[in-house]
Amino acid sequence: MTHQPLKEFYDGAFRVAIEKQTPIKPVLLLNAYDRMHYRSIFSLNPGKSHSVFLPEVSVEGLTLKDARMLKEKVFEIMTKELMKRRAKWIEG
Repeated sequence: MTHQPLKEFYDGAFRVAIEKQTPIKPVLLLNAYDRMHYRSIFSLNPGKSHSVFLPEVSVEGLTLKDARMLKEKVFEIMTKELMKRRAKWIEG
């Protein structure tokens, strides 16, 4: 756990999206930190969970060579939205 907005993404979902030509649909779970703290998997807490569905990111015309660029684009979109919404675990 860090106080950065997101951890680094793996390539798999982006490669599959490109292979299947299926858009990426980013989703933010804003209360994940409150509902299940990183210190223990047994630290589930009841309460409201807020999800934010971001606009789809098209993969039309992309090839597997573009997977890294797609991953970085989605990472940037999600990071900006988390900062805008002031997710609790973010430092600053």
